Amino acid sequence: MALRFRVENLEAVGSTNDEVKRALEAGEPEGLAVRARRQTGGYGRQGRAWASPEGGMYLSLLLRPAVSPAQLPTLSLVAGLAVRRALASLVTLDEARRIKVKWPNDVIYACDLRAAGTGAPAQAAGDADAAQGEKARGAFRKLCGISLEGHAQGVCVGIGVNVLPPAVPAEVAGKNAPTYLADLGFGFTCEARAAVDEVAAAVLRELAPLYEQWTEAGFAALVAEYDAHAALTGLALTMVDRNDAVLAEGTALGVDERGCLILRAPDGALVPVASGEAHIR
Repeated sequence: MALRFRVENLEAVGSTNDEVKRALEAGEPEGLAVRARRQTGGYGRQGRAWASPEGGMYLSLLLRPAVSPAQLPTLSLVAGLAVRRALASLVTLDEARRIKVKWPNDVIYACDLRAAGTGAPAQAAGDADAAQGEKARGAFRKLCGISLEGHAQGVCVGIGVNVLPPAVPAEVAGKNAPTYLADLGFGFTCEARAAVDEVAAAVLRELAPLYEQWTEAGFAALVAEYDAHAALTGLALTMVDRNDAVLAEGTALGVDERGCLILRAPDGALVPVASGEAHIR
C-alpha cells in the first residue's frame, strides 16, 4: 500500500529539514511532510545554502525505510524521478521532454537537447565528446535540488523546487543557473500560492508509489526509467569531490542498480562512481 503523507504547512521556518530531524528524534512515524512558504536557513546537499524566498516549493519528508544501508543512497535518485514525473505532468509535452534528472540530486531543464544527455548508450570518449561538452556547459538550468540525510534511525529527504521567480532575485551558488516552472508556462492560470500548492501535491502523489516500489524491489526496478531521462548520458565528465580533487574521468553511460554513475574511461574501462560532482568537459 502506497504511503500516505501527513502534511504540515508552515508560513516561515528556519529549515524544513530541521523540523523533520526534530520529529525523527521525537520518534514520529514515517510519512510526515513539512512544507514552508519560505525558509530563513534552508540548505541542500552537503549543507550548501539554499535561497528560499516565497515562490519556491520547500518540502521535507520523514521516512523510515526498512531497507539495507547500502540501498539508502539511491533514495535521492528515487526522489529525483518523482519530482521529474511531477513537474512533467504540469507542463506541455514539449517542455516535459526537456525536464531531466541530473545525477545525483538535481532535476534540470535542458535548454538545448542536442547538448544535453540523450538517454542513448554513449560511445567511448573522444573529440566528439569534447565538442559536445563545450555546448553542454550552458545547456542546463536548475529546477530542483534534493538532499538526503540519515538521522535518528530514519531519513530526512529535502526537496526544493523553483516554481515562481522571487520578487527580488537571489544570489544562487552552483554551476547551473536557476529556471522556474513559470518559465515553462506553468502557474499563470492560478493564484501564486495555489500554484506552489499544486507542485507540492504533484510531488507527493508521484513519490508515494515510487517509494513503495523502491522499498520492495530496490533501485534496480527504476534504473531504466532513470536512464531514459538522464541529463548526463553521453557527456564527457570529470568527477570531483567537495574539495575539487578528481575522482574519475570518462563518458557517462547511465546508472546501475546501486545508483552509481557508470563512466567509460579513456582506456575503455567501465568505472562506477558512487559520489561526487559532475563537471562537463
